[in-house]
Amino acid sequence: MTTQEAVQLWGGPTRLAKALGITRDAVYKWKKYPPIDKQFQIMVLSGGRLAVTEDNTKETKTDE
Repeated sequence: MTTQEAVQLWGGPTRLAKALGITRDAVYKWKKYPPIDKQFQIMVLSGGRLAVTEDNTKETKTDE
């Protein structure tokens, strides 16, 4: 899932942050993908509507 998909499903970064028990600022610091541990938490909380798709521990260069 992307950060944008998670935010849209919850109806905003504040609501997503509250569901995850973190601050809204933490959500804003995510890049394109939420951290892998948060992706798993979001997957569970969404009942599988969003799936884990990217591991942020890997650095990839996409604009070559």
